[in-house]
Amino acid sequence: MNEMKETPLPFWGETTATLDWCEENYIVHKYIAEFINTTTNLIFITLAIFGIYTTFKCGLPFRHAFGYAAIALIGIGSWWFHMTLLYEFQLLDELPMIYAACVLTHDIFETGEKRKFGLFLPLALFIYALSVTAAYLYINNPVFHQISYALLVIVLNFRSIYLLTQVPKGQTRILMKKLLFTSWTTFGLGFFLWNVDNIACHQLIAARRRIGMPLSHLLELHGWWHIGTAFGTYYWIVFSNYIRIILLHKENEYNIKWGLGFVPYVAKISTTSKKEIKLNSKVE
Repeated sequence: MNEMKETPLPFWGETTATLDWCEENYIVHKYIAEFINTTTNLIFITLAIFGIYTTFKCGLPFRHAFGYAAIALIGIGSWWFHMTLLYEFQLLDELPMIYAACVLTHDIFETGEKRKFGLFLPLALFIYALSVTAAYLYINNPVFHQISYALLVIVLNFRSIYLLTQVPKGQTRILMKKLLFTSWTTFGLGFFLWNVDNIACHQLIAARRRIGMPLSHLLELHGWWHIGTAFGTYYWIVFSNYIRIILLHKENEYNIKWGLGFVPYVAKISTTSKKEIKLNSKVE
């Protein structure tokens, strides 16, 4: 009589997360549950490191680097969640999204040399983050987390639109519009693909199986969501940092440069460049 063999547990054990995305588990690597959903988080981490590096290189205050550090935390948490599909690491993925959005909301409202809202704003954001954390641990419903995150995103984007109106008309405002529009476009495209991944999961799995690896990885739309939100958030942080520079009337000290043609960063204007700007102004 043949004995039935038990199916061995995956490396990280049984899935305990309340979410299991459309990518099939452990089909690429035995140590990584969702390979593409895991590795695409490198975009978050790489952009964050680059942002922190450029911030300190041009001598900007520490607060300008804090937003980048926040998205690095999201990338690390999301890496662990998708690699393991364990509930504790799901929290490490989702809750930092709330905390990072609180940090970015603070930065876009406090744009002056001195605090405009005093301790009220950081205290209100801290209470909000704490309340969402406590409620989410109790409710344990991902929709609650998504709504809590969306509220912060809406607030900080309306504030961004308002600050954009405070920038004088000209090339600088055009540049800021480009940064903000690119942020919205990449983030929005990522969100669209996230929804398609959720709605059409069975069809996507069938298509990926027909195509086969590695081309099938291109249809891992949750991975594209990571890429879109990473770049969208990065663009927005550059926008937020530079609009503060403009509002402090320091745009003659810093400008926006582009790495690889599509990665913006704030750079300090060299003494030679300042002289050229002054000379051109006199000629004009």
